[in-house]
Amino acid sequence: MYYNLQAFGEEVRSIRTNLGFTQKDVCKLSGIHKDTLRKIENGKVIPIQQTLDLLSPVLKKDLNQLLLNYRLNNYPTFQEIKNKLESKIDRDEYQTLSVELNDLKTLLNTESNTYFINLINQLILLIESIILNKKYSKTNEALDKLITAMKITTPEFSLDNYKSFVYNSMELRILMNIALLVNKINSTEKSLEIMEFCIKIVDSNEELYPKICYNLSYTYHRLEMHKDALKYSKLGIRHCNKYRDYNGLNLLYFRKGIAEYLLGNETFMDSLKKCMYFCEILGQYELKNLLIANCKKFYDIDI
Repeated sequence: MYYNLQAFGEEVRSIRTNLGFTQKDVCKLSGIHKDTLRKIENGKVIPIQQTLDLLSPVLKKDLNQLLLNYRLNNYPTFQEIKNKLESKIDRDEYQTLSVELNDLKTLLNTESNTYFINLINQLILLIESIILNKKYSKTNEALDKLITAMKITTPEFSLDNYKSFVYNSMELRILMNIALLVNKINSTEKSLEIMEFCIKIVDSNEELYPKICYNLSYTYHRLEMHKDALKYSKLGIRHCNKYRDYNGLNLLYFRKGIAEYLLGNETFMDSLKKCMYFCEILGQYELKNLLIANCKKFYDIDI
């Protein structure tokens, strides 16, 4: 289920101001963290029921019921397409992303809700960027696509002022991909700075969290900061196990195993074997063979 979070957030803000409350007042009375309320009012997060239960008595409104008024009816179709895209990206299957891209454009033509149109357009631009980067190696054009996508909902966004804004999950995904492209175009250090910002503001229960952990682990690996690479691979693995989200566990175990190997940890082979196991579970046999070959080529490790 998804909602017009921007419109819902605006109504919550209106209710609060009409009652004469500041954000600080509401947070003190409800026990909600100020960042949480700020994200709700800016339409950057889907609030959980417990949060709305705490806010409702303070704002004198059943916010759980109010949220239902902002449901997006076509969201299940959007989510289905998004899940197919995620699955292909996790398997490095970039050659057929145009199928889901066309499905998104078809969905766009049937939608009239401005908030949802913006969300669909952002995902379209994100996928177009991935195709430009992965299929055609047009890195600068891919980065331009992502910046255009971000400006749909954050018009003042730039690489110089990105820390000035509050982001929803889609915007964070775009920002993470910006960091990956910056790594290729400009510098690993700038990329790391952006990803460190992402990991600080993403909720630890979000599906994006382990992806950021993986990219941080890989970036620290490239900087030969192997303790930090190990740290973030472990955080990503912990998230996947806690939420039973097994996509990406193979790559996280790979990063963990390589970090352990480079740190002289004897447990590295156990991690690499788990990587191979999850490749098989996920049906990613080509990736498994590639990782086995890389272990031998770069580290002289026989799995």
